[in-house]
Amino acid sequence: MPVSAFASLGGRPPPRAGGPRHGRRGRTPVARYGRCGRCGERGSLTAETVLLAPVFLLFLLLLVGAGRLVEAQGEVNGAARDAARAASVERSFADAESAAEQAAQDSLSGQCEPQVSLEGSRWEMGGRVRAAVTCSLDLSFLGFGAAKEIKGDSVVPLEEFRRVEEDGG
Repeated sequence: MPVSAFASLGGRPPPRAGGPRHGRRGRTPVARYGRCGRCGERGSLTAETVLLAPVFLLFLLLLVGAGRLVEAQGEVNGAARDAARAASVERSFADAESAAEQAAQDSLSGQCEPQVSLEGSRWEMGGRVRAAVTCSLDLSFLGFGAAKEIKGDSVVPLEEFRRVEEDGG
């Protein structure tokens, strides 16, 4: 009986390089199934993106709307300040009301139609002018018809030694 070269291995040839994990033709499982290794999860990133994109866009619209509200509040507060200042330099209360209306309209420059009130003003020497401006902000650019009423007020003192005509207030 001839002695085989593989007698120490029980008559079998040695395994190929890399061990027994290699399948037919020496290909690894990764090479056989592609990069992912698990074919059942192919396309899951696309599905997640399609599901999360509307949520992300809604979040962005919410941020834009909140930013617009903050900006509009600052503009209305500035219009109230301008209205109170314009009213404080007038001699009569009637002139002060018309000056406050004009200053608020100029300050808001057509963004909304402001309502100006000088209620709470003390129209006397050393008194004060309180201007309250109310404006309705249109939020339809967000995709739904909504409006938010924004209010701002400001108080400016009248000069102590300035003559004012006390015709109301």
